[in-house]
Parts: sequence; structure tokens; C-alpha cells
Amino acid sequence: MWFLGIDIGTTHIKIIGLSEDGVLLPVKKCRTPILQRDGLTFHDAQDVWQMLVIQLTDYARTAARAHGPLAAISIGTFGQEESVAVNLRGDIVYPSLAWWENYPAAALDNETQSWLDSEEHYAISGMRSRPNQSPERLSWIRQHHEELWNHIDRWVDFGTFIMWRLTGEWRAPSSQLTHSQCIDLKSMQPHEPTLQQLRLSPTLFPTPADTGECCGEIHAQMLPGVELYPGACVFIGGHDQIVGALAVQHSQPTHVFDSIGTSEYLMVLTPHFPDTSAAWQLGVDIERTWKAGEFVMGCATPSGKIIQTLAELLYQGDYDHLFNDLLTDADTRGVSVSVDESEAQGLFSLHHLNAGIRPAGLVQATLNHIADRAYQLLTQMCEMGAIRPQDAVLMGSLFQRSEMIEHRKRRWKMPLFASTLTEPVAMGAAMIARESWFIATHREDQL
Repeated sequence: MWFLGIDIGTTHIKIIGLSEDGVLLPVKKCRTPILQRDGLTFHDAQDVWQMLVIQLTDYARTAARAHGPLAAISIGTFGQEESVAVNLRGDIVYPSLAWWENYPAAALDNETQSWLDSEEHYAISGMRSRPNQSPERLSWIRQHHEELWNHIDRWVDFGTFIMWRLTGEWRAPSSQLTHSQCIDLKSMQPHEPTLQQLRLSPTLFPTPADTGECCGEIHAQMLPGVELYPGACVFIGGHDQIVGALAVQHSQPTHVFDSIGTSEYLMVLTPHFPDTSAAWQLGVDIERTWKAGEFVMGCATPSGKIIQTLAELLYQGDYDHLFNDLLTDADTRGVSVSVDESEAQGLFSLHHLNAGIRPAGLVQATLNHIADRAYQLLTQMCEMGAIRPQDAVLMGSLFQRSEMIEHRKRRWKMPLFASTLTEPVAMGAAMIARESWFIATHREDQL
């Protein structure tokens, strides 16, 4: 038998298998299908499902063929900010606007927006309000597509939709559901005052489930051509950052993770519910991890986008040249950098550039600022979570660059370990599937 992990990402869908003995099988990936509508980018969950069936069927016939039937699946996906509207039959009513896109005008009134972003509400949801979250996006559909609104029965993240296609059960990962701002982070129950304010039904959101819980048995007709082990199940995965951190922690235990791809996401794990007043001031997210009673504080910075912009502006897209300049001697005196997280005023700003400054100086000043800002956030988040940081694990595509690792070591001056996992989310999902299956079948001694 074998076990499957799925990573549904912004640009790629990746699948990877684990054998019964825990041997990693090859990774298979394809582009995530997108839709273009009115100048905006959307993802359609049905298109993703159809692509997944093709990829999974081929994988079972090739890479996993020698390992027998498929016993379990788990899924990690991009955040619940990208949710899809469906009716009672699961038909797509409205596709998901890509997480980096915003509608041209706000749909929420200022009073509701302010309340959702207040310290009072943050203490319930663990999320500051942003324009790409469920309250704003649902309000937009209601205002601009009234004819469709009355047909919407559920609002689900992509992992939940795929699990429903496989099992017929609507269950949502707890690490995703709280991103909606409509769920009480502590009780994991719908927050009635929020739902009333937004005029939403509690049934809009599926029943929450923790990582590793069984969603249901896989219906054989949903994966024609794939041999299934008797009782093959889907087990709950979650937010891709959480699933990836789980995989990394198996090989390098830590409380602190820093992952850079398009965005840099700094995470601190804590068994304590953080001080929400301080966390609200910092603007960090608080969500559930893969362990019962454990929380993670997360904070995003558009570091990858900033590095891409510098490469295109200063090096004609030559990343090797940029990273070579990162560690050379360069004059950064006087240069001031600010990162505009909302991007309302732009991605980032450079000030006080002296005559004769070289590209290396701009790169180093910018990445010094990003690294120092991340370290300050790390320190504050650890204080809030009553965690004493001993080390940190660096994850993601940009931390595959030795220059980035060396730069962070110089700035942070603490033990840093670079994860060698090339596909941590897909691998983490496969590990969840395998471990959860062994536990569910009372074979923990074989793990």
C-alpha cells in the first residue's frame, strides 16, 4: 500500500507518495489552472479537481504502481482567503479570486470593516481584517452578483472542496477555517455576532476538523483506475504553511520557522494562547497547528516579490548576480527602506539614496531591513508565546540559496538550519496520511 500527499499551491499542484515503510516516492507537479475575468485572476475548484484526478490516476499507474493500492490521502492548500462558493450539490456558483487580487472597490461598510479589524474582534478570530478575506469577498458577491448569491449554500477552501469530491463529506481544516474571521479561535465554533453582522448563515462554513482526523472513506468511483485499499480514507490536512512546517519539524524540531517563496511567512509555535492585545498591535495571525491545543503566530512580508522587483529593475532578472552582490562589500550608508505591507502605497520604498550608490548597496540595504524586521518580529512573537528561541528553521525556495542563508546568519546571529526538503507541503500531507492511517488502524507500533 501507499499514501498520497497533495499540495494545491498558487502556481503548481504537487503530489507525492509515501510507501508503507515510509519511503518517499517521486514528486509529480503541474500548473494550477487559472481563469482570467474582468482583468482579475481566479482559481476554479472544479478545474483543480479535474486536473488532480488526471495527475493522481497517472501517478498510481506509474510512480506508485509497485506499491499496491492507495490507502489514504491528505491535502495542504493555500489559505482559506481563497474560498469557492458552491450550492448544496457542490456545483461551483462563483470561482475563487486569487489571494493576491482585490476587487476594485470595497464592499463592506466602514463601520463593519473597523469592527472586524478591532482588538475586540481579533481576540475572537485571531485575524486582522484584510480585503482578501471572507467577509469582504462574500459581501462583494452579494452586492454585485445578487442573482448568484441566493444559490450559494457553502463557502469552502480548496482542500475542503477536494475532500468533499473524494468522500462526500464537508469538513474544513481548523487551520483554515479561522481565516474566515467568522470562527471563534478558542472554541472553533461559529461566532454568532460576526455572522449576524455580516448576515451569514452558520451553515455556510463546514464542520471544523483538526489535522489528522478522518474526513471519510474515498468513493471508488471518484478515482476510476486507481486501486484503493479496503477502507481507504482521506485525513484532514490544512493550511499549506502548517502542513509544510509539520514536515520540517519531523527532521529538525524547532518552535520558529521562516519560509520564503513569493511571500515570507514567519511562524512561531506555542502551547499558550498568545496575548491578543500585543499580537493585534503587531498584526500577526493566530491559528491552530497540527497538534491539539497548540497555536501558531504567523506574519507575512512580501520579501519574495521585493527580491523579484530588485532583480528585474537592477539586474535584468539575473538572480545569480543579485545574490552574488548580497554578500559583497557595499556602501549602504544613509539608505532608508520601508516595506508597505498593504501595498496600498506600493510594495516597498527606498529613501535617501546618495549619488553614486551601486545596485549592491540597494540590495543589501533592502534585504538587511527585511532580515532585521523579521528578527524583531520573531523576538516579539516569542515573548508573546512564552517561547525562548533557541534556533530557527529556514524553508522555501529562496532559502535554497546559500547566499540567503549566510545573510540571515549574519543578521540574526543565532543558530539557523536550512531545510533540505524541496516539497515540504506535499511531503507533510503524505506524512499526515500515513501516520493517521496507522493510528486509525491501531498499528502505531509500525510508525
